[in-house]
Amino acid sequence: MFQNVWRSEFVGLELDGPLLDGRLARFVNFDNAASTPPLRTVVKAIEQFLPYYAAVHRGTGFKARISTALYDEAHETIARFVGASPDTNTVIIGRNTTDAINKLAYRLPWPACRIAMRRGVRT
Repeated sequence: MFQNVWRSEFVGLELDGPLLDGRLARFVNFDNAASTPPLRTVVKAIEQFLPYYAAVHRGTGFKARISTALYDEAHETIARFVGASPDTNTVIIGRNTTDAINKLAYRLPWPACRIAMRRGVRT
């Protein structure tokens, strides 16, 4: 029961996919690294915001002020969620994990040769 409640909250998990023998079966998403399906509430929030979308910290128009305020509010919300003070900590928002790690790495006071990423499989 609990599992079905959560499945219904994600976009695209109600789809059927083809099996090798041609039959259709409920799709199971095993690709949750860079392409986790969004929650329906997130899609709804984005759809509500899109008419107001504009440049952040670059404009003085109505839409730019709304976008900037929401962007800044998102940083403050994330900081509070992880217990960080926005006065002494920085929240880095990235498009994905790799983007966020790269943004952080370029801001660290280390020479480029000291920054290395390792990708491996745990056994």
